[in-house]
Amino acid sequence: GTMAPRSSKKTMWEFEADYFTFCNCDWGCPCNFNARPTQGDCHGVGAWRIRKGHFDGTKLDGVVFAAAYFFPGLIEQGHGIARFYVDRKASPAQRRAIEAICSGKIGGGIFEIFANLAEKIYPFMAADIDLDIAGPRAALRIPDIMEAECDSLSYPDGMIIKPTFTLPHGIEFKTALATNTKKWWIRDGEMLANHKNVYGIVSQVRFTQDGCVG
Repeated sequence: GTMAPRSSKKTMWEFEADYFTFCNCDWGCPCNFNARPTQGDCHGVGAWRIRKGHFDGTKLDGVVFAAAYFFPGLIEQGHGIARFYVDRKASPAQRRAIEAICSGKIGGGIFEIFANLAEKIYPFMAADIDLDIAGPRAALRIPDIMEAECDSLSYPDGMIIKPTFTLPHGIEFKTALATNTKKWWIRDGEMLANHKNVYGIVSQVRFTQDGCVG
């Protein structure tokens, strides 16, 4: 079919993905509500498994990628460190697409914001990424670099709870299931952390160059 010519400035892209994220905040993460992070600083990881998507003609279905970021204080104050990872199974064209999205240079809401707040971005890395998301359970593993595991939140008496957030203005997700990240660690350059029983969410998200749209 015929398509209107695209401007060279704006690469059109979109994806729908299963999403797992976790950080060093207590359950719920105050940052979701524009409050101060629990410990005064912020470090966390997001991981996406694309169900379907495309980037300027390159299909992205099945691609897995992740982002790690460390901020010494409030996120909006910047001075962050970040790295983006793509699963080694992605084709060269898919790798280039994910690197472009993560660079924040072509929109994407949170991708654009976080890339601009990071003053140091380590080189883009292709790695083996194991990502299983079957909410409320999720697990992420990049051998020798990071590992994370989450499950249902529960009360001390063992009662399982399944709270959800709906953030109509959300730049990262619109609706998500809150989870307990039972454990997570990362060792990558200056990004070093080890946590137990902290914030996590699982969600399905839809992104375009305009940001999180669903």
